[in-house]
Amino acid sequence: MTSRRLEQQYLRLLNLVGVQSIEITLQELADKLSCTKRHMRTLLVQMQQAGWLTWQAEAGRGRRSHLQLLRNTHQLLIEKAEQLLDAGDFNGAIALLGKDKQLITPLLRAKLGYRVRDDYQALRIPYYRSMPNLYPGTPLRRSELHLVRQIFNGLTRINEENGEATPDLAHRWRNLSPLHWRFYLRPGVQFHDGRELSSRDVVSSLTRSATSPLFAHIQQVEQHGALSIDIKLSHPDPQLPLLLAHHRALILPEDHASQPDFASHPVGTGPYRVAENDDWHLQLKSFDHYFGFRGLLDEVEVLIFPDLARQQERLPADSPAVLSEQLNMANIQSATWLSSSISDIDYVAGFAASLTGKPSDSTQEMFLERGGYFLLCDSRSPHWHNIKQRRWLRETLNPYNLIQRLIEPIRPFWVPASSVLPTWFHMIDSGDKCPPFPARAELAVHNMPVLTMAYHSQHPEYTMLIAEITHILAMQGIKLDAIELDYATWASGAANVDLWLGTVNFSVPEAWNVGAWLLGSPLLHHSITGGDQAKLQAYLHQWRSQSLDSEQLIRKVIGSGWLQPLFHHWMRLKAPEQAQGVHLNNLGWFDFQTTWLEPE
Repeated sequence: MTSRRLEQQYLRLLNLVGVQSIEITLQELADKLSCTKRHMRTLLVQMQQAGWLTWQAEAGRGRRSHLQLLRNTHQLLIEKAEQLLDAGDFNGAIALLGKDKQLITPLLRAKLGYRVRDDYQALRIPYYRSMPNLYPGTPLRRSELHLVRQIFNGLTRINEENGEATPDLAHRWRNLSPLHWRFYLRPGVQFHDGRELSSRDVVSSLTRSATSPLFAHIQQVEQHGALSIDIKLSHPDPQLPLLLAHHRALILPEDHASQPDFASHPVGTGPYRVAENDDWHLQLKSFDHYFGFRGLLDEVEVLIFPDLARQQERLPADSPAVLSEQLNMANIQSATWLSSSISDIDYVAGFAASLTGKPSDSTQEMFLERGGYFLLCDSRSPHWHNIKQRRWLRETLNPYNLIQRLIEPIRPFWVPASSVLPTWFHMIDSGDKCPPFPARAELAVHNMPVLTMAYHSQHPEYTMLIAEITHILAMQGIKLDAIELDYATWASGAANVDLWLGTVNFSVPEAWNVGAWLLGSPLLHHSITGGDQAKLQAYLHQWRSQSLDSEQLIRKVIGSGWLQPLFHHWMRLKAPEQAQGVHLNNLGWFDFQTTWLEPE
């Protein structure tokens, strides 16, 4: 990287002679910069090596030499920012460019793809939003759920092949009685900050987890020596090892609450640690002291493009040739791309075809998501107290009708849902239907009865769905008032609305996680039993004891019409040819730890 002093000297020269070709002597240049001829010659050599100018010296006293400056102020700024990005200094580059998206976004695009250099493997992935919250135990979206599992460990983890709980931080456990379990911790496990894991961290983390409904039967967690803990329950739970692999049971440092910016820069024991996390990128680096197999990828970087799907910005005509060349290479080179990176509308429009390929192109991996879009009737709303009204809603907003209203090119990526998993089939109980409002004579638009619906922000498909739902309800003489909430507020169900629009994905084991979602999500607590808290607690006890499985539970919930599935989505993954071991998981991502780049 060129020195700041050299840049200042070049800018002085630029201000004095401009970018036009001139004939000048070495002495005249030295006089302009108030330095010796010898120093001026050194500066010219360094500037020419940096590609900023051409200098053709002519030998002989009084002979004039040829000078051509090649970079104006703007070009020099771009190159400097590019060097900072190459060095991993995103904040420095953005500070230099003044957060000018017109300049920053093309530079970031040039860095997409992968890099294999001196046995160091880095993979960069475009994404449409930042991820400032990686804090287990708080409301997390599916991408964050994947990432926290790369950063943290639980006492147990899930074997993705068979869906069973296997050892993680705990290398062994015993069920001493129906209400008493003991877990034995691995020795020598380190957090990313170098501190060694102790049973105190586990006790603190699980005690914190016990405040959520899914873990409410955990009565006491206590140390049993330096490397083991006892868990005592109020009700038997034969599937406790499976529960302890849940993201709410990931183990955090005992003092995490006092650590600054823990949500965006968390400290765990997992195979990857957070190196940087801001509005422009999330950088994860392999943790060399991980107790398991070290990650094969040295670095995974998520580059944030809020406008990824927009037409790529044209660089100014005076942009450096080297940058234009890199952008072309970035377009040609196959980038790692997730179906959740952009909206389907933008994908089928081909706005980002240079990164994602065309919809007709083959995709490395593709499967129908385990989960999907849904509507939830809020039991606190007066409009759904009768199942006849919920039947009316299912008939009016039937996904088979809705999909016919979506633009034709995206329909292959959406499948009407009859349950939350594509292999299940559940329907609302048959019977009479009636609208949520009494029939009236035709009303003016401003006098229509209103249904309110909440959805969470930063989801590219909601705008399309809400527009179609609004149109369908308007034909029924009902106005829809759609309210956008931040994700945490949406997930808590903390709004006075009639309907909730959402989406969910279930990781392995899918069936068990359906029950965990229904019984452990604050949003659903208000409504899946029609507000009957005694019935909700009965479901929870029956599910824990395995006298009621998740499929039976969801049948009851969908049959009563409180939860109404809408669509499953085809999840897709594309990666560079050099990427090996890349496999799409249920959260739409892939395991960083087993992915590697085959050198060319």
